[in-house]
Amino acid sequence: MISYSNHLGTITISKKYLIKLVTSLAESCFGVSGLNGVEIVEAGEAVDIVLKISAAESVNLPAVANAVSHKVSYELNKSGLNVRSIRIYTDALSSTDI
Repeated sequence: MISYSNHLGTITISKKYLIKLVTSLAESCFGVSGLNGVEIVEAGEAVDIVLKISAAESVNLPAVANAVSHKVSYELNKSGLNVRSIRIYTDALSSTDI
């Protein structure tokens, strides 16, 4: 369970839900063909996220990583959860079109 406080009080989110949310956000980004792993580490009222993605062969990997990082951090920060860091690793390249 991950807890953080905002103007409404203390909010607690299960790691299972947060992993599903991060997975959904990352997979919705252009160039991501799948997710091979998500790790979330609580760091006080912040989180560190490690993503292992599969990407399409024909995409610019730094651009995909930037898009994923921006989208995940933006959406989680918007909800009030502080994202301290996001590390993205490319585990596989997919030859399928996106």
